[in-house]
Amino acid sequence: MNLKFNFAKLTQSRLMGSMGMIVDSTDESGNNIKQYFLLDSEGLGLCDYVKLINPSEKRAYMEEERLMGGLGSDRIEISEEESKFLIKHFGSRNIKYEKELAGEVEDYIDIINNFKTNICIYDLYPKICKEVKEEVEFVNYMVMRLVAWDREALTYYSGSEEIGSMHITNINGTLLKTNIVSRGNGKYISETIYEDNDGYYICKIALSIEKINDNFKLKSMVVSESEPIYDFEVFDEISKEEFVDIYTIDNEEQFLEKFYEDNPFVMKSDMEEDTVLFTRFNFNNDHVKANSYVINNDIKAIYYSNAGMFFVGTYSEKDRKYINGLLSVNYSEFLTYQDSMFFEQNALYDFVESGNDDFYDFLDDEE
Repeated sequence: MNLKFNFAKLTQSRLMGSMGMIVDSTDESGNNIKQYFLLDSEGLGLCDYVKLINPSEKRAYMEEERLMGGLGSDRIEISEEESKFLIKHFGSRNIKYEKELAGEVEDYIDIINNFKTNICIYDLYPKICKEVKEEVEFVNYMVMRLVAWDREALTYYSGSEEIGSMHITNINGTLLKTNIVSRGNGKYISETIYEDNDGYYICKIALSIEKINDNFKLKSMVVSESEPIYDFEVFDEISKEEFVDIYTIDNEEQFLEKFYEDNPFVMKSDMEEDTVLFTRFNFNNDHVKANSYVINNDIKAIYYSNAGMFFVGTYSEKDRKYINGLLSVNYSEFLTYQDSMFFEQNALYDFVESGNDDFYDFLDDEE
């Protein structure tokens, strides 16, 4: 596919583990070609690819928001050489680890196999990673990269192959929660809860960091022995207060189509029995700046459609008022308010996973 490059843009979300990239080009017939790549640093490589030919402005916007809207990051322009390097870098991971390449592979396989450049991945780190200004934020990102078995990022930020080789998981694990305590002079202790392939664990991580020319560096990291913990203990640790507002839906199919068109930045998950879950993330990753990082603190709201009912879960009075206010203004012809509830711990997602069709029956069963 011979294409004339127009521009490319990328999310500065490498520190969260994945990035969205859009490459805009023109083919030999004058068609506008937009290519959307999801690049994952935690084992999946080039894991999503969509190509649009002469899309409308609305269609292109929807696809961009689907790809980038939930990553909580600024978007920057990058060069043709940089975009091709990233396709090669991440696509080569798929091949190395025998992971299936995404989408129409013939569109980009020649780049993976034959593109030549002197760029090194570390040359791009100042671009692909957001600027970290606070010590606690940097500590949380380094703990996250350790749990994710992210050798590349740990090596870059430490300048040490030994630190880069450290890992505490069997696979690319998931950081669930930290409690960060400062010991002064750039020294921190993180009580860390994470998920591995065989369960949940807790450990303590001691980190020493410094700032050189306005950039943080990881000087050292020591990990205590990890201890397994039960799933209900994890739930207690990461659960939070939840408001659930309940509506009935008139013309459910039309409503869901319009809702997703209006909100392409939400993550859509088609569940069993024709139910649909939408997750709305914050437009930034400020939750990483907190002394206590919690994985689900980047969620602003969840929406669940089930059997003619629409459930809306929010996690503060401010967000509840804002989210439900938007619904009442934009979808009054579809939604009729029925009820609202407050829970000291998350309830709506448990209902989603339960497979129960009746929220009130679900609550009765939980008592």
